[in-house]
Amino acid sequence: MAVGEVGGKRERTRAMILLCSAQQFAKHGYNGVSMDLLAKAAKLTKGALYDHFKGKDDVYVQSTSTYLETALKKIKPVHGEETVSAEEALFSYLGKFLDLIHSDLVLRRLMLRLVTESTSSTVQEIARKALAEPFHYTVDLLSTYRPEVDAQECVYSFYCNAILREDLTSIMGVLSPNKTAQTSTHTLLSHFRKTLA
Repeated sequence: MAVGEVGGKRERTRAMILLCSAQQFAKHGYNGVSMDLLAKAAKLTKGALYDHFKGKDDVYVQSTSTYLETALKKIKPVHGEETVSAEEALFSYLGKFLDLIHSDLVLRRLMLRLVTESTSSTVQEIARKALAEPFHYTVDLLSTYRPEVDAQECVYSFYCNAILREDLTSIMGVLSPNKTAQTSTHTLLSHFRKTLA
């Protein structure tokens, strides 16, 4: 067998482990996942996992970072979108983000669990790897569009609201039955636009 074939198989195995692990961490949370569960989900031995990763923290950071980076790249602006205004670019990007977290339960749950269950060191590492670039892109757009607002605080608030909103709609329906139908991307973007006014 050629060296390239071995490397290719190893990379495919690693990619499969990362995907299976991200799904398990999204479903069960960090504390609900063991190396045994990850090995079983990936249909590998525990030893095979340790061949690729140092331990559970390493699998968590790598799988979560990879999943988030891959998902968020789907909404990254393509070349040529720079010709639109900062306002159009901002609301287009945020709309794509809302559609993405609405349609990708694994992404949404990973982000939610990241901020509610992770240790500060894993959150910081994942944030640096996967979330810093999209966050700063959004902050830069908002700063250009509305330089007088605290862009970092507004963007942070928007992302928290967007991530939590999807999972709290059932509570919202109990507390405010007339608001149940208003969970669309358009509604949240309208609310964000009003907070900037």
